[in-house]
Amino acid sequence: MKRRQFIKIAAISVASTTLPMHYLETAIHSDVILKPNSMITPNDQFYVLQIGEPSHLKAEQWRLAITGLVEKPGTILSYEEITGMKSVETMRTLKCIGDPIGTEQMSNAMWTGVPLRNILKKAGVKDEPKMVVFRCADGYHTAIPIADAMREETLIAYKMNGEPLPLEHGFPVRLLNPGHYGTKNPKWIVNIELAETHVGYWEKHGWDAIANIKLATMIGTPGEDLAIKAGTTYTISGAAFDGGHHQGIQSVEVSVDGGDTWEEVEIWTSDSPLAWSLWKYTWQVPQKAGRIEIYARAIANDGLIQSETGFDAEPVGAVGYHTVVVEVIERA
Repeated sequence: MKRRQFIKIAAISVASTTLPMHYLETAIHSDVILKPNSMITPNDQFYVLQIGEPSHLKAEQWRLAITGLVEKPGTILSYEEITGMKSVETMRTLKCIGDPIGTEQMSNAMWTGVPLRNILKKAGVKDEPKMVVFRCADGYHTAIPIADAMREETLIAYKMNGEPLPLEHGFPVRLLNPGHYGTKNPKWIVNIELAETHVGYWEKHGWDAIANIKLATMIGTPGEDLAIKAGTTYTISGAAFDGGHHQGIQSVEVSVDGGDTWEEVEIWTSDSPLAWSLWKYTWQVPQKAGRIEIYARAIANDGLIQSETGFDAEPVGAVGYHTVVVEVIERA
């Protein structure tokens, strides 16, 4: 069975959050519509994907067990102990490996958590382990290399946009594994095991064990088959992301003539390479009616240009230009 057949998509709702204003830039006070319209995705709009129903765990009863190749096997930490450790706050984008090119399963939030390596040190890491395995309350399991686990940027997160993790996003804790698709960012973690090898849930179904995010940009506006009046101006907008593998986004280009020519767009807000960059482009719509293909591509800071040749998501994540077709209509 294909991965997409397993996925349950749901909406979530949480209390409002308080964030710095420069992360909440938006176009709502003008006649220009941008999508995304803010660096931060509100919790109730953040994409949700999982293998089944979310696991209802109570913080006071939940425990995190650290087992396997550690000096102190059976180390158990409570929610209070983890949230009492020195924390970091960081902006991160999450993206689904199973999405076709340009779909909306990519969102960005401000997260609070503890470096995973600080948690592992409480159990004492031996020299032998090659993988860190995560087992979750919903039955999901996956693993990441020990080198990735020991990166400063790899976090056990317990807050999202200033609030405790919503149920659908992994309360009490989830992993934030920078540069990797959502398959490697498990939720509802109850056990961390250090091991020599492990074959994860989606790897058993043929999906990539590394799951590195690919350089890509998506077009948020216009939507597919939108009718736009000839001779007007229209703002094309979207988001670009490289997962931090290529030092972040240098620029984004748009083509409105099938890729014959490209125009550099404005990146109107960004953060670190581990978060998306939002862009916009003011398009002078042609006077002649007809169907037009709009392309978008990203260029990374290391010089990599997003590939035109596309292929479907399975098994390593989709690549290729996002293309939106619009209908230019004559003005009445």
